[in-house]
Formats: sequence, C-alpha cells, structure tokens
Amino acid sequence: MSPPDERSEPEDLGPTPEEPPPLLLHELPPVLKVLGQVVAPATLITALLIFFGWSHTTALFGWFGIDPTSLGFSSTDYLLTSQDGLFLPGVVITLLVLVATRVLALVRRSGPAAGAPAAWVAPAVAMVGALLTANGVLGLFRQAMFGNVPAVAPLCLVVGVTLLSIAGHLLRAPAPSYSRGVGIAELTALTLVIAMGLFWAAGDYSAAVGRQRAAELAASLHSRAQVVLYSDKLLGISAPGVRTVRCSGEPNAYRYRYSGLVLLLNSDSQYVFLPTGWTRRAGSAIAVPKSSQVRLDYRSAGAVEGTLPASC
Repeated sequence: MSPPDERSEPEDLGPTPEEPPPLLLHELPPVLKVLGQVVAPATLITALLIFFGWSHTTALFGWFGIDPTSLGFSSTDYLLTSQDGLFLPGVVITLLVLVATRVLALVRRSGPAAGAPAAWVAPAVAMVGALLTANGVLGLFRQAMFGNVPAVAPLCLVVGVTLLSIAGHLLRAPAPSYSRGVGIAELTALTLVIAMGLFWAAGDYSAAVGRQRAAELAASLHSRAQVVLYSDKLLGISAPGVRTVRCSGEPNAYRYRYSGLVLLLNSDSQYVFLPTGWTRRAGSAIAVPKSSQVRLDYRSAGAVEGTLPASC
C-alpha cells in the first residue's frame, strides 16, 4: 500500500496586518472625471474667460459712468480683455493648490507609524477654519472683515472649508479615512465650494484691475495721445478741455473741428471719447456714432494743441 498523501498544513505567519482604511484623496480622480463629463473642459474655460473679461470691462467703463451693454461688445472682445486680470490669480491659485497638496500629504502621513499629531492641532485647525469660513460667508452679504480688499472673502472661504475638512479627519481618525459614499459626497462638495470660491476671487480681482486701469487712464489724460474729430454737423460737444472750431474759407467736407479729446473706445458702431479736462465728479464720456460724416485724425502723445491750424 502506498503511504497516505501527506497534506502540509499552511504555515502560520501570524496575524495579518489590517488593511489601511481607504483614503479620501483616492476618490479625487473619479470625482474630477465625473465633473469633466458634466461640463466639457474647453467650454468651461471659454465661459470663465468670457466672464472674467466681462467683469474687467464692466468695472473699467463703469468707472467712467458708461453702461457697457450700450457699447456692443462681443464674446471675442471679452476673451481678449480677460487676460489683463488673470495672470496674478492664476499664479496664486496654482500656489494654493501646491500648498494644499503638501498639507494633505502631511495629514496622510500623520498615522500611527509617523506619530499622531498633538491633541491641540485638530481643534486649532478647526477654529481657524471656522473663523475663515465665517468671514467668507459674510462676504456673500458684503459684511466680511477686509471686504473692501479684492478676493479676501472668497479666499477665506476656500482656505476655511479646506481646514475644516482636514480638522474633521484629524478628529475622527489618525489618518483621513472615510465611508465610501459619505466620503465621495464630502469630496464633491468640497471641490465645488473651492472651485466657486476661486472663481469668485478671480472675478473680484479682474474687476479691481479694470477699476485700476480706468483710474490710471483718467490720471494721465493730458499726456495721452489725442484725436481731432471732424464733423459736417455741429455735435454740441461742450466739455472742459475741448475746443470747437468752425471751419471757414474754401468749401470743406467737414464744417466743425473738435480737439482736446482722448479716444476711449473704437467699437463697431461708435466712438467713445473723454475730454482732456474730464473729472469723475463732473465729467462726461462722449459717444459719437460712426458715419461718413465724421472723421478722426490721430495725434501722437507729444503733439501740442497749438500746432493745429487756426482754420480747417
């Protein structure tokens, strides 16, 4: 008889180590993928650029008391002007993402192997986060501290909710673990709040840049290049710094000449001028429809008013 088969018992390797709890950040790629399927990235970026251009343009022309909707701007116009107020927000947002990534990486490594953080860390992070979030929410009602400084309230909201999320995980476990369904909902909500906060901050800054550009333009009207407006009809332009001359002598195609004007806008349908004596308290922007009855002569910034002939 052959000896019975000997079946070796599995070697006891001791208790298997427990698998680490799933990490909330592991669900970030699927969440971003779903958001990318809802809104096409190219469409979203184009819409954001148009919004930032609109915010910049509205603030700039609104500073002069002009309603931008009357100027007939197109989406292309807004796209071209959006870059003026987006460089600094782009750099700041990138730096914030890098800092947040480093902070979250430190939180992930704060498990038992690395040593749990001190007991005061989580409450301190939660308190700072709550204060910043409250200031950001107050900014929605224009009641935030330092609310007059562009982008302060939305950035408080972004940093505050991020700190609250980190503090919540520190209080619950030594590493940021989660129940899958609750965790995905939390991460999705956090992503949306941060995205809207950054969107708000960039819009605020873009509008602030528009107002700054308008103030710089108003402060340098006398040193800017001017235009001479010729018209075959009396336009009734009476403003500080504007000189009206009636053309005489030989027959002229244009009967009136207006000098002392700075061209603010050359749109498809009209010109918008500022008189060199414009002030925000009493000045007015001047809109003149484009037609064959109007002509512009562009002069360099160093041209002297007295060099114009006495008659046209």
